[in-house]
Amino acid sequence: MQKTLSFNWASALIKECYNQGVNEAILSPGSRNTSLTLALIHFPGIRCFSVIDERSAGFMALGMSKVSKRPTLLCCTSGTAGANYYPAIIEAYQSSIPLVVLTADRPAHLQQVGASQTIQQQHLFGGHVLDFIQLPEAKTQNGKENSSNVQKDVIRALQLATSGGPVHINVPFNKPFEPTKGQLNKYVKESRALVLEAENDFNKPVLDLHSHLLVRPELVQISTQSRVNSSITVQATPFNNKRKNLNQAPNKTVHLLDINQVQNSYAEMKRPMIVIGSDPTPFQWFKLLPTLAKHPNSRIILEAGASLYGWDLEDSKLIKSKVILEWEAWLYNLKHPSSTPFSSIDGIIRLGKEVVNPALARFFSEHKHLTQLRFITHEPFEDAIASEPSFITPEVAFSWVNMPKKNTQVTAKDWHGVFDEQHKQYLELLAKQFTHDKRDILTDGAVFYRLSTIIPSSIPIFLSNSLPVRDQALFAPMWSIDNPLIAQRGAAGIDGISSTTLGVSLSTNLPMALITGDIAFLYDINALLSAKLITQPLVIFVINNGGGSIFSSLPVQQVAPESMEWFLTPQQVSIEHLAQGYGLSYTKITHSKQLWETNWAKLVKNVLRTNTLTSENNNSRAKELNVRKPDKLNPSHPTSTNSASSVRIVEFITNSQASIAERNQFRQ
Repeated sequence: MQKTLSFNWASALIKECYNQGVNEAILSPGSRNTSLTLALIHFPGIRCFSVIDERSAGFMALGMSKVSKRPTLLCCTSGTAGANYYPAIIEAYQSSIPLVVLTADRPAHLQQVGASQTIQQQHLFGGHVLDFIQLPEAKTQNGKENSSNVQKDVIRALQLATSGGPVHINVPFNKPFEPTKGQLNKYVKESRALVLEAENDFNKPVLDLHSHLLVRPELVQISTQSRVNSSITVQATPFNNKRKNLNQAPNKTVHLLDINQVQNSYAEMKRPMIVIGSDPTPFQWFKLLPTLAKHPNSRIILEAGASLYGWDLEDSKLIKSKVILEWEAWLYNLKHPSSTPFSSIDGIIRLGKEVVNPALARFFSEHKHLTQLRFITHEPFEDAIASEPSFITPEVAFSWVNMPKKNTQVTAKDWHGVFDEQHKQYLELLAKQFTHDKRDILTDGAVFYRLSTIIPSSIPIFLSNSLPVRDQALFAPMWSIDNPLIAQRGAAGIDGISSTTLGVSLSTNLPMALITGDIAFLYDINALLSAKLITQPLVIFVINNGGGSIFSSLPVQQVAPESMEWFLTPQQVSIEHLAQGYGLSYTKITHSKQLWETNWAKLVKNVLRTNTLTSENNNSRAKELNVRKPDKLNPSHPTSTNSASSVRIVEFITNSQASIAERNQFRQ
């Protein structure tokens, strides 16, 4: 049978991607990736979406992997197309989000000769990928194809992605790209059989993977040096507590704990505080947090991006009962720490990435005298706030979670009672402040509180960087346990916010909300090109405070007020007209009285209630979010020509200065 070598090469690669856990893909249209595109859209176990803008496509794939915890595949043509993925690749690396990037490339004879759409694609993403593989051109030798020669490399790269991070596979293709009809029919038949045979094996939650597969490889000393077409088998080797094994500054002393020291330190704490930064590793969520939460007096602080919802956690009710919701207001007001239960904390345990909230960072730095246990997460020895914690390596953590615990502490009911009472009082304060506010001026805080009365519990909420991700803990703290909170805190940029939200929506297939600022919204406006792909209700709440108002709360405002025009970014774009241009429903809220009107609020609430999870099936659906569910006939979705009726925009015109004053008021 006649066959095309390029398509055979591509089809073997896509089958291996599926075998290693890929079941969703974002495709960017192009010519050089024709073989990959045809192999993907005709493979029934991989759901495909076509996204025109590669920059937006990268973030959509990121959003899909954020909630599935499985590697999503990105596929593009040669040239600058792949370069547009770079911002999303950086965020994926910084947040340990699994991604597989397949870039089609020109073959060797078209390199460095001035061929169109040709750039240097090898190591395109530098150190922001866990691995890079340059595949050879498809060819035959002695009548055999060379695809099997690099199978080990591809498998290894895909397994690295599952551990939490992006990998890059660069594939050169020669023409012709298209398969023969017989070749395509055979591929479709074989792919269907493969999916049916593998279906049962793929219904496996992430939490059931071996512990070492839930941790980034560089943290367990797996060699992941970028290589070109080499088949290397590498094994994990244990830490030996020597600093030289990890990328640590030589002039900084690092204190590593062994398993007995961890056991004794935690057992001796009477009132430990567990603080979770954004994007903890799957191991920390599934294995470590339930173990830590069993301490009778532990309490938990969650930064935005560390949402408990959507994880099939052991003892989830116990964990949620220990979450402190009003921590930000308390920590900002610690002039008299003896008047708060925080004064009784005698130990701090830190998971996830470094905290971003300045009040939390200050609390850590001012309490160096307390035992601080820092479980290593995405990067070795994270301690940007110089709190000098004791570090615990993944291997030690693996062993410790399986040890019998020596929790001999007696439950401090009075201490827990103070936290619970303060929580009640804070919610009453919020209600009193905003439901009785008769001012016409609309503030960011009022918008957040109003949305907390509208968005149903269990609806996923994406919080944009800049002010929204900060305002949640202050004005809508109940979301930390009632809703899945998703944020982009790896590189913490405002790029790709709407696109990532679309990816989350596509992957969860649930109604959801995005709360974003006007600049972040406009910065990612091309995301709306893909709004027609969304099948579940998505409400984008845009808080328009005149652009870049976060800079007004920084010291530069006091030091150089005459220079603020270089920091603030006011804009006069009509978001209403943009919504109309993309065919989206639109509502505009301009003053406080309108904010509390029932018509628009009732409409939004009813829209988001569509297929909303009930409390009875929360646990089962949460488990499903982390289970691979291949369809026997998993349809692909090109750029839709349907209306974008599932997406609507609600814009709030808020007062920047009044919002800043309100934040300061609540922090005092």
